[in-house]
Amino acid sequence: MLGLPTEGQIGDRRRISAHVLPVATVSIDGTVAEVLALPDDGRPVAVLGEGDVLLGAVQPTVRQLAATTPLERIMITAPGTVRPDKRVEEVLDQLSKDGLDHVFVTTVSGILLGLVVPGEIHV
Repeated sequence: MLGLPTEGQIGDRRRISAHVLPVATVSIDGTVAEVLALPDDGRPVAVLGEGDVLLGAVQPTVRQLAATTPLERIMITAPGTVRPDKRVEEVLDQLSKDGLDHVFVTTVSGILLGLVVPGEIHV
């Protein structure tokens, strides 16, 4: 209408769901070899279970381990997550307080939606 935003267009940019980045994933049954096969973008790799449920994460530094090392043994279990409807300011404040440089975004049932990196959020 006359070039003005309609309902929901302004508020949507203030929700973290508008800033979710894709994230590399591997299966819980995998090994470091699977991580080695992924491009190294310096971001964590999500470890998924059945139905794309986030079970853990591994850092790119696992590339220094033996390729046969099971991910289940070395992953960070139950990494911190936020829901997609959280306000950007809330998420950024919490990450700053916790000293974190990323957080996974999941549904209420734990299905991975992606990753949020504060330095890449432009509101």
